[in-house]
Amino acid sequence: MAEEKWTFERVRSEINEARTKMFVVFKVLETGNLKFAEHPEWALVVSPLVKDVSDYAAKIGDLVGEESA
Repeated sequence: MAEEKWTFERVRSEINEARTKMFVVFKVLETGNLKFAEHPEWALVVSPLVKDVSDYAAKIGDLVGEESA
């Protein structure tokens, strides 16, 4: 089966799915009883993800800004 072609509709769908997942993770960490101090090994998993999200968000912002200029 061939991979689905990338379109703006597919990108929007992927973004919506990613936003939902990030929101769920945030809410679980915000309202749950999960404490990184009690499980420092998980900070090793989450910290690089947070850095990647930040870096990629800045790069995407730059690309979007170039397109609208």
